[in-house]
Amino acid sequence: MEAEASLTGLKKTAVDNLTIGMYVAQLDKKWEDTDYPVQGFYIRSRQGIDRLARECAYVYVDPRRYDSSLTDVKLQVISRVRRTPEEPEASNVTRIQPRKPRVYQDSVELGKELEPARTSLEDAVDIMRGCVGKLQATGGFDIDEIERAINPLVASVMRNKSAMAALLRMRALDDYTFSHAISNAVWGAILARQLGFPPPDIDAIALSCSLLDIGKVNLPPELLVQPGAPTPDQWEILKSHVGEGMKLLEENGMKNNKVLLAVQTHHERFDGSGYPDGRVGTEIPLYGRLAAVVDSYDAMISERPYAEARSSYGAAQELQKQSDVLYQREIVDHFIQAIGVFPVGAIVELNTGEVGVVVAQHGSRRLKPKIILLLDAQKQPRSHLVVVDLASQDTEENATLSWWITKELPKNAFGIDPAKYFL
Repeated sequence: MEAEASLTGLKKTAVDNLTIGMYVAQLDKKWEDTDYPVQGFYIRSRQGIDRLARECAYVYVDPRRYDSSLTDVKLQVISRVRRTPEEPEASNVTRIQPRKPRVYQDSVELGKELEPARTSLEDAVDIMRGCVGKLQATGGFDIDEIERAINPLVASVMRNKSAMAALLRMRALDDYTFSHAISNAVWGAILARQLGFPPPDIDAIALSCSLLDIGKVNLPPELLVQPGAPTPDQWEILKSHVGEGMKLLEENGMKNNKVLLAVQTHHERFDGSGYPDGRVGTEIPLYGRLAAVVDSYDAMISERPYAEARSSYGAAQELQKQSDVLYQREIVDHFIQAIGVFPVGAIVELNTGEVGVVVAQHGSRRLKPKIILLLDAQKQPRSHLVVVDLASQDTEENATLSWWITKELPKNAFGIDPAKYFL
């Protein structure tokens, strides 16, 4: 087929890596050998991807024809809550957004927000380090201190959602115990902002996400840093961090029930495969469903003793793959809309072999960010930097596509420090 059809500008893509909004221009077989009535179509649903998987191993996607409008998500979902005959009939619709969601716009440019964000992040690290140390030594902590660390991070996210996120990806925090808490708070705030929650709820969601793993301070330290998969007995100990976290929060004065429920249910999964209670669908409280996505994403992009860090793109793909299996699809879609497919600060390689840093995103064209090209096709420093806005390229169907992203590279690839290119 490749010999028969022009593949200029098309990107060979495994069916498992397709997402809604992509345009399938060619298959790995002749169109007449399939049941498709038309040659070329947009991916409009998960069912469409599943159908393709039954026909093909890979396809050819036209990056010029991505339609982000197809990824717009529903504001309501059908509840899967199991009810007993004795329970009164209730509405079968559960909202994942407020009834009147707010629309937030960045009020500060990325470059101007980076320094305040950096200061807030460094302060949060110092405060959280002290809180964790006190908790390990005495079993107690001050919720107000946690909020003192988290609130400036949330304020930065509200001014510009990309600055703090970019710093988290570019900076390796030195202790997963509290760095995961800080990162979770930021991702939680970004997701809650995307969903249009009012500021008090955004603060509460960020606080919830910062406290998800607090119970791990009561587990054997060597269990948290050992390489390799835990044994069944060790796994049961690890799962006990949920109950330990609940006890610590209640003993130290946490009264917000939504925060407590988030900690209690952040390891529950949409298909009922999670723990500790095996809740299904919207039996899981909303804060718990939000926290599950946030916590899993940050774990995937973090370097851990037993797992290498994934790229943000790879983590987003995994979340999409597990949508409506482990995680609620609408929440995953909103989260990926918020953080971007190729986020600000990501190091990427283009089809030309050139390497650059993502410095800005386009809300409606998430596969086509603005990039500063730093290395040439031979991976040598360019004599002068070039800014390429992928979204500004001609998007006509038969136009020649000069650049597109082929993959996201690991943090600090080729010794690149993305932070140098934002100020």
